Amino acid sequence: MDVAMLKDMARYQAWADGEHWKVLHANPPLLEDEEIRKRLLHMVQASEMLQMLARGEVPDMARMKDREPPKDLEGAMAKAHEGLAATLGSADLDKMIRMPRGPNGPFDAPAGVLLLQALTHSQHHRAQNASRMRVLGVTPPMTDFIIWYAKGKSQAAG
Repeated sequence: MDVAMLKDMARYQAWADGEHWKVLHANPPLLEDEEIRKRLLHMVQASEMLQMLARGEVPDMARMKDREPPKDLEGAMAKAHEGLAATLGSADLDKMIRMPRGPNGPFDAPAGVLLLQALTHSQHHRAQNASRMRVLGVTPPMTDFIIWYAKGKSQAAG
């Protein structure tokens, strides 16, 4: 697992989510949309859970319930990004982690794979929110990885 690439992807994810937040703030009715809010919360929860697992911790599933008021989601997402960056800097990416369930029952996966899942999972839901923005009459931001790269973001520290 290439930790430098994962760190780049984490910086990209923080930037892309930030671009979405700019549009959300410019269009307050979007934050009132249940589908968008639900996905934002899910993105935070999934990232936190996967980070905990990658660090060898047991997630508190009760804490993973709907705990963030909509007004606090942006801060919670920023904390999740900070946690992901810290975890990428300290986790043993090759350490095997026991997953309690999968398509064929419990399985083992490297911590790096769990962190990669945290990155790609969020991308999926960000795309769903972009699609929902269009349905609601708002043009979503362009957040492709290549756009971030072309803007020189991969050279930035954060």
